[in-house]
Amino acid sequence: MTIYFVETAVSEQRVLLCRWTERFYMKKKRVQVLVDSRAEAQQVDQLLWSFSQSSFIPHAVANPGEVPPAEPVLITVAKSRIEGFEALICDIPVGVEFMSEFDFAVHFILRDDPERTAQSRVLWQKARESGMTPVHVPYGKEG
Repeated sequence: MTIYFVETAVSEQRVLLCRWTERFYMKKKRVQVLVDSRAEAQQVDQLLWSFSQSSFIPHAVANPGEVPPAEPVLITVAKSRIEGFEALICDIPVGVEFMSEFDFAVHFILRDDPERTAQSRVLWQKARESGMTPVHVPYGKEG
């Protein structure tokens, strides 16, 4: 299990979220994008349609309690794994226990949010102690 710890500024997180989603989609991985609310899900939905003129990522917002759509990328609000998805992109903080249910996960280190940066350090340590493979992606790099 690999967790990518991607450094970014708060203002750039969503664009990177789209790029990492595209990266996994291009590698034929099914991607679950976890957000905090329905409003956030709608924002990410719109960004995935518009972030790049040259790419198309089939995606949908999953509705809690319903059978998930068949798209290879699903945006979810609930912290529950959808069967068959290999990659998790975290728009919000998530523990290593949930991330460990996937083959790959992306966690954003928010450089301009000291509290979230401190949380990321703790998460990195927990990932290492749990036998996962944490990979640091420095600011400005794509991984």
